[in-house]
Parts: sequence; structure tokens; C-alpha cells
Amino acid sequence: MNYTFQFSKPFYKTKDLLEIFPISRSTFYLMQDKLTMKGRDLAEMGRMKINKCENVFWDPIKFWEYLKKEEINKPIKYNYDKQQQDEVNIAIGVFNNQQQQQQQKKEY
Repeated sequence: MNYTFQFSKPFYKTKDLLEIFPISRSTFYLMQDKLTMKGRDLAEMGRMKINKCENVFWDPIKFWEYLKKEEINKPIKYNYDKQQQDEVNIAIGVFNNQQQQQQQKKEY
């Protein structure tokens, strides 16, 4: 799977990130839980907390890299792993289609 994405902003709030990558909130938070249970930092997923700011921001490029590395190509052990991987693959496909449609509109 070799996609090239362009993002309109360098950082997104969680809600906005999940609109770009249409992954369910439960899957999104499950991915975070799995990462922290391994003792890893959510910054690996692109999470950024800015001091004195109540919102959490996400780097979409780091998030996309995390999805490719950790979610799309991971070995499937249980049925819910397959379901989660399918959801991520669908979300990436939807986002890719949106990007292509926007690019076509620019060309016309």
C-alpha cells in the first residue's frame, strides 16, 4: 500500500484527525491503550500536548507512519485484530479517495 497524502494543516485536534482518518473513536483509543501498555510514548503516534493548552494535537504525518508500521502490517492474532486492521485499511482507502477527488477538482 503506497499512498501519498497532503494535509492542509501541520497539526489537528483529535476530532479533526478522526475526520481525516475515519477510524472509530473506540479503535483509536484502543490503539493508544495498547501503545501505553507497552510502555511507549503516544508521541510515536503523533500526539502532542502543548503546555497551557487544553487540546491535544496530532501530527498527521506521524500518525500515518504509525498506522503503516503498527496497524496495517501487523500480524493478526485474534478476530478483533482482523476487524481493527480492516477498519484502519478502510479508513486509509477513504482518505486516499478524498485526496484524489480534491486533486482532480484542483486540476479542473
